Amino acid sequence: MKRTLALLLALLLVAFAFVGCKEVTTDEPSNEPATSTAPETSTAPEASGSESTETADKVQKDTIVLVTESEPETLDPASANTDAICIVLGMIGDHLFDLQADGTMTLGGVCESYEMVDDTTVNFVLKEGLKWSNGEPLTASDIVWELNRLKEAPRSASNFAFVNPEGTVATDDTHFTIKMNQAWAPFQNTLSTGRGTLVSQKAFETMGEADFSRAPICSGPYKVVEWLPGTSISLTRNEHYWGEPAKTENILIKFIPEATSRVIECETGAADIAYYIEGNDVARVDELENYRIESGHAYRYLVITYSMQHEILKNQDVRYALSYAIDKEILVEASTDGLGRVNNGMISMPASDWKEMEPWPYDVEKAKEYLAKAGYPDGFDIELHIEPLPVYEKAAEILQAMWAEIGVNVNIVSSALATYDAANNGQFQICIRDSTASEASNMYIIYESSFGSRMQGNDDWLDAKLLELRTYYYDDPQREVCIDEVNNYLYEKRYSYPYGNMPINYAVSEKLEGFEFHPAIDHMKHIADWVVYE
Repeated sequence: MKRTLALLLALLLVAFAFVGCKEVTTDEPSNEPATSTAPETSTAPEASGSESTETADKVQKDTIVLVTESEPETLDPASANTDAICIVLGMIGDHLFDLQADGTMTLGGVCESYEMVDDTTVNFVLKEGLKWSNGEPLTASDIVWELNRLKEAPRSASNFAFVNPEGTVATDDTHFTIKMNQAWAPFQNTLSTGRGTLVSQKAFETMGEADFSRAPICSGPYKVVEWLPGTSISLTRNEHYWGEPAKTENILIKFIPEATSRVIECETGAADIAYYIEGNDVARVDELENYRIESGHAYRYLVITYSMQHEILKNQDVRYALSYAIDKEILVEASTDGLGRVNNGMISMPASDWKEMEPWPYDVEKAKEYLAKAGYPDGFDIELHIEPLPVYEKAAEILQAMWAEIGVNVNIVSSALATYDAANNGQFQICIRDSTASEASNMYIIYESSFGSRMQGNDDWLDAKLLELRTYYYDDPQREVCIDEVNNYLYEKRYSYPYGNMPINYAVSEKLEGFEFHPAIDHMKHIADWVVYE
């Protein structure tokens, strides 16, 4: 039986091939010192000698063309739950902390300093004279307002549950305090994410939520000037940016879902950089004369999630049956065109809290036994939702074939997350999703009842344990004990099936200067330093 299935999957892999290194490893950030100040802003040194002559012979383009796989649903940080959203927010926004490529956290550029007063109190000092991209003053009261908004918004409430509204206050235009409801180890990491992007209170209230979500007023090096639905977003230099002005005036972000089509943009010279180069396309880019692949390990991991409230899937024996019916090595190899790594942990492999677990074996007969034990000896029908991207589509078809071996009939539904969510009133069954979070609690959050999306968590013990985990800062020995308890529990319950870690592959034009690899695709703050020549 396994031989027949393997042959089927091999044929699928061949079919996929027709449609479709520099290594970097990172660690989870540790706590910053109790006090910190922002680095001084410095101007670039003037070129001299032959370097000056060489630069003078080049003609700089005024627009960088970046192609990526997905269009964002919104640009409101409160709903920033996908890379597509966070990539754009990273270009137009600022944060109180920034995640660096080596996994460390640094104080955000808008801040002069911060002080960790105690485990639940942090004082911040902003730089003087900050402005939003519309020229209005950026003040501490804006940030306090935004933190309270994020605590209440449905898609960000679980991430910002630590905010204590009564104690989070601005004392003047440049000083404010964040008071936490309890010790919260990942607060820096959370504030560095797309959801933590700083926005203007006045602009939000004047424009209204709908218009603001299409062109938010932020404080980063670029600002939105046009959004053509289904096609592109155009950014231009923010003349009110607090730091050195972006070296290139404009960025054009084009949405091209098909990986092969993104490579064609490179082959024709239309793209200066392309994100999410996959499978056989890596070799295609490497063969191009004026492009190279920049690749490395990344936080992105792939996971199958089972609704914790669905009538069939809430039965643990059903989840065991589905797990035993998966050949993880074949799934990773075939769905990622050999680029992915098998993940036998519960979170992303580069995270410092990742723990390798005993691999779940592939055993079709045992899977059938568990189905019979659960009361489904003849199988059942189930829906598998994926977003319309190749790495999900390939995995879905492979799972469909594997689960058919035990009588489970899978209906694959490929659509935007928001579309499926709205059509089904937030009720999902099985999903394939990824996570690009870089901190353990922000990966485990998908299981929490307050998170809601896709898994519909309802495990009181797990909710309490994940809340406890956040109270242990990274140098606390009790943190590792708690991590082990969480991993062992998730391994036993099998609410999900993590299966692979994906590298990030960028196709970069040799005419683009200033690119630096970052394992988190939505944290590349150095985009303001990119320059591309004719």
